[in-house]
Amino acid sequence: MSKPIGIDLGTTMSAMAVVDDHGRPSMIHNNKGHTLTPSAVMIRGAERIVGELARNSAVARPQQVVQFIKREMSRPDFVYSGEDGQKYTPEELSALILRKLKQDAAAELGEEVRQAVITVPAYFADLERHRTRTAGEIAGLEVIDIINEPTAAAIAYGLGGAAADGTILVYDLGGGTFDITIMRLTGGNLEVKTSNGNHALGGADFDEALAGYFAEQFEAEHGIRPLEDPRFHQDFWDRAEKAKIDLSDADETFVNLTAGGKFLDLELQRSTFEQLIGHYIDQTQQLTETALADAGMSAADVDKVLLVGGSTRIPAVQRMVRELLGREPETGINPDEVVALGAAIYAANERGVTVRDTSGKVRPPAKFRNVTAHSLGIVVREDDGTSRNSKVIPKDSPIPARGGDVFSTFEDNQTSVHIEILQGEDDDPEECIKVGDAGVLSGIAPQPRGVPKIAVSLEYDKSGMVHVRARDEGTGRELRATIEYSALMSEGAKNDAIRRVEQAKVR
Repeated sequence: MSKPIGIDLGTTMSAMAVVDDHGRPSMIHNNKGHTLTPSAVMIRGAERIVGELARNSAVARPQQVVQFIKREMSRPDFVYSGEDGQKYTPEELSALILRKLKQDAAAELGEEVRQAVITVPAYFADLERHRTRTAGEIAGLEVIDIINEPTAAAIAYGLGGAAADGTILVYDLGGGTFDITIMRLTGGNLEVKTSNGNHALGGADFDEALAGYFAEQFEAEHGIRPLEDPRFHQDFWDRAEKAKIDLSDADETFVNLTAGGKFLDLELQRSTFEQLIGHYIDQTQQLTETALADAGMSAADVDKVLLVGGSTRIPAVQRMVRELLGREPETGINPDEVVALGAAIYAANERGVTVRDTSGKVRPPAKFRNVTAHSLGIVVREDDGTSRNSKVIPKDSPIPARGGDVFSTFEDNQTSVHIEILQGEDDDPEECIKVGDAGVLSGIAPQPRGVPKIAVSLEYDKSGMVHVRARDEGTGRELRATIEYSALMSEGAKNDAIRRVEQAKVR
């Protein structure tokens, strides 16, 4: 039986891990011998090139390369138009990355890879989670489960089983997303208390800020706006990323810039970089403070702090976390690898594989319970005719979650109601994600507005499906529905994507 693997499907970098024959979790290398694979895809003829070559080709072939796909998972209308005229959804593009990871894992392990646990940011809504699962299926994987990246990190650190009870805060700042998660460990059980974050904030934004600074210096020297040319923009972005990495270990670095036949040498101080990204770090601090408030906690209540994601190597980030929480973060595992390792341990646990720690002692499986990352509600009409999101299941409700309320009709003699499900915190439905339509409850007896009593209950199960029940208390008429996300791929579109990915030359 093939080994199940753990996959950290990242915005800028992806990683894989497995529990080996000795029960030890270890990273899986790609065909370049690296544990990290750039999450970039180049569409070139019949080839689908994934990884380092695709990312490096973004300078010379910006119209053929797509990056930061993870950020597009929340956009129902996003498609990438290839030069071949083919339209690519986020699911199919992510599937190409997963297919490449699957191939490289099979080559290193010497066996076909069939099963995987894939991680997502804790703050991902259900649309993104379902799309991630679909991407895995298109890539030819049996997706054992989709778990949160902070939970995977906690599992990798052994925070479960026989670990001491306490409150854990996971600060997860990756290439493209930021998550803050607070969980409580009690008697070997991990229970998520709250999550917060921003799925469009990460190291890529730091790179863009630095590239913009480079462009300003270049324009002041030569009168050229390099970022208006996609090739120079990508080149400046690449140099910014390298400078960012250098400044994690040094107080200064030197950058050589070229565009339009002109050159500029810059000496860049760490202090300058910290000024450029300071407002982003402030945003993560505000979200961390909000998460603590949502959990009813203060910094003093936190027993352990885990740093996850490559961007947590930045000294200014570490300094902010240390000052805010008043303690040193755990640093025992590579922040780029900890999520994949935790996912691999969880995958092994789910398939009955024994996992051991570094001393050879058997690690008991971690048990955890997640909460809803966002509220679930229905659209209701106000007296002035405007629509409102009426929350039925609040954010941070333990999963499986249930909630209900009683509503009524808006007009006199109204005999039916349309039930539409939303996900989000805003009162304005336009600012929320439409989960789907439950349908129409009809047969309500004609009465004055506000008289009928319509009991609506929502259930959110462990697989992320939403079940709806609406009952007219007067007539006993009832509507039951299981919501399919309106933005998800149809079975026909999914089968077409599977065929294209299977036929593509992925390398």
